[in-house]
Amino acid sequence: MTEPRRYTSGRIAVANLSASIGSLEREHSSGAGPERLLSLSKLLFLRGDLLGRITDHDRAEAIANEAIALAPGSARALHVRAQIAGRFHLFEEAKGLLAQAFLAGYLKQEIDGERAALLQATGHYNEALVLRERMAKRDPGINTLGGLATLLAEMGDWAAAEVCYADAIAADHGISPFPCGQLLFEWGVSAMRRGDLDRAEAVFADLEVILPQHVPGRGHRAEVALARGKPDVAKALVAPLVETSDDPEYRAVHAEILDALGDDRAAREVKRAAEAYELLLARRPEAYADHAAAFFVGIGNRPKRALELALANFKLRDTPRSRKLLARASSAAEVAPVPGVAI
Repeated sequence: MTEPRRYTSGRIAVANLSASIGSLEREHSSGAGPERLLSLSKLLFLRGDLLGRITDHDRAEAIANEAIALAPGSARALHVRAQIAGRFHLFEEAKGLLAQAFLAGYLKQEIDGERAALLQATGHYNEALVLRERMAKRDPGINTLGGLATLLAEMGDWAAAEVCYADAIAADHGISPFPCGQLLFEWGVSAMRRGDLDRAEAVFADLEVILPQHVPGRGHRAEVALARGKPDVAKALVAPLVETSDDPEYRAVHAEILDALGDDRAAREVKRAAEAYELLLARRPEAYADHAAAFFVGIGNRPKRALELALANFKLRDTPRSRKLLARASSAAEVAPVPGVAI
């Protein structure tokens, strides 16, 4: 699937990423300008994504806001604000900021990329497809082809998505493992969602070789192992993540695995995950509604809370996944399906 030797070692790449963040943080302490601050923010978001560190995301947002404050009305500032709003599922706010950034003269191709992501996230697949196909035709690289592949997978066109994922990997001519690692993660997740556990395991195993520190990939690989009836393998994969990541998703998966193994510690993990989710929901309800709803409808066992969160998530984005989650929560809470919501 991939050629690991063509990439920089994942461990070295992550170490270099942290070193770059440290250097930029020192510049920040001595009064860095807006571009350096935005570079720092971007790297913090990247590390947070790779290592499952919510604290990095929070720091990245704070640094970005400092940079924006230095030139609040600039096209770049508006674009960055739109990216952050989209990341935290404030979709309507992100759409408005993108429109402002475009009017202020920001690059159209960058605007189109963010617009495609927002359309995809909110279930406007046909509109997103037009943009994704246009970008992939104009510049067939790992990011454009990868974005198209993920959209095709969400639309249920698995065969076309598989071809597009492979084309995206082949189009990667860089040596950084980060773009390839993120694409493999998305590929593995799409295989999980269509129920192809063998394919998901193969892709996540490939990701492990390219970028062994990819925390979300390892967490999902643990879920695949559990679903394949290998709880001991799943436990070995996810147990270290509980200690290194502050994202409650991995503690929730750990709780499921312990429960499957008949381990009494599962209840303690459920309690800790529930508390962590509630703290995150108090700060960023839109960003964590979907994951928290899935937790509470499952091992978290609070169906009414799950229904409340699933409904909030559905109101943000009408997608097949949000509808399925809402249906699960409605069933668990023993209430009638929401009128007009086709599953």
